[in-house]
Amino acid sequence: VLVLRKPYAEYRQIHATHLALVAAVQRAPNQADELGQVASELKLLKEKLSGQLRIRASDDEMAAMLMAALDQSAARQAIVLSGMKPGARRQVSVFEEVLFQVSGTGNYVPLCQWMLDLERTLGSSATITEFDMKTASESGRVSLTFNVALYRPLQLLEGMI
Repeated sequence: VLVLRKPYAEYRQIHATHLALVAAVQRAPNQADELGQVASELKLLKEKLSGQLRIRASDDEMAAMLMAALDQSAARQAIVLSGMKPGARRQVSVFEEVLFQVSGTGNYVPLCQWMLDLERTLGSSATITEFDMKTASESGRVSLTFNVALYRPLQLLEGMI
C-alpha cells in the first residue's frame, strides 16, 4: 500500500488537472463563433455610424435639412424658430465640425425640452456647444440662442463607411 500511495496521489492530481482543463476548454468560446459575432457587431456599428452621419449632403442641403428638422421639432414644443445661420468649420480628428447658430423664442420649460431632444431630432452626430437664454418679454417668454455642432466624416473616410 505504501508503494502505491505516491503514484496513486499523482494520478489523482493529473486526473483533476485534466478535468479542470476540459471544463476550461468547454467554457472558452469557439474562435469561429467569436469572429462571426465580432463581424456582426462591426456591421451593426457601421450601419449605425452611417445612419448617424447622414449629413453627407452638400453644405446647402445640410443647412436646409437642419432648418427643416429644427423647425419641426420647435413646432412640436410650441417654440418659434427665429433664426439660423452657419458658423465656423474646422477639422476635429477625422471629422469636419460644422457650426450653426440657432435662435428661438418660447417658454422656459419647452425651450429646455427642445434642447434635450436635439439628439433625437438630429442624431448623435450633433451637439450643443454653447447657449444663451434671456428674458424676451414680460409675459415670461425666453429667447434662446445656441450653437449646434454637426460632425461629418472627412472625404477620406467616405469610402470606408
